[in-house]
Amino acid sequence: MEGKLQTRDETKIYEGIIQKKYRNYKWLLYFSISGISIMFIGLTILYFFSSIKNQQAPVRLPVLFYWNTLVLMGSSLTLVLSQLYYTEDRFNQYKSALLLILGLGILFMVGQVTGWLALYNSGYTLSHHSSSYLYVISGIHAIHVLGAMVFLVFFLSKSHPLLKDYATSVVYFTDPIIQSQLRLFSIFWHFLGITWIYLLFFFILLG
Repeated sequence: MEGKLQTRDETKIYEGIIQKKYRNYKWLLYFSISGISIMFIGLTILYFFSSIKNQQAPVRLPVLFYWNTLVLMGSSLTLVLSQLYYTEDRFNQYKSALLLILGLGILFMVGQVTGWLALYNSGYTLSHHSSSYLYVISGIHAIHVLGAMVFLVFFLSKSHPLLKDYATSVVYFTDPIIQSQLRLFSIFWHFLGITWIYLLFFFILLG
């Protein structure tokens, strides 16, 4: 009995340390999101005033950019489902959801590159004032998406051995580190989705 109480106390102490550690990570993430938001707002405002000053023909966005928006929104919805599966210990659905998020992220990146090529082939080169801003702003966003995907690959590689069967998945679903990492990733991924919708709206407005 005493041994069980000691183990329980040690578990609570361990969980408290992890929660405190990832609470600091969360604040760091919030500060990073604030900085990234200010950067994108600044770039779009600069784009707006530069477009007025140069008075070049507006850029016609490729249709792929709209499809990419749906892809990113779909990945955010899948992430919400994955968190639901995590809380309900549905490890098969959880694994499938995480892999689908990664697949949709790759599809988004391929779509962005294809969209840039379509823009370039339409005559909107980097020498074109408005399109150069579009390339830079959407490119910076894509770099952040790529960074989030690198973390997701790391997260999946670490999670895969524990999700092979139900017995080992019990340990996985009670790990406070996994829970915290999933929460931090979801915050950043949803932020990237909202940011892209803002950017797309801005591109449409100037177009």
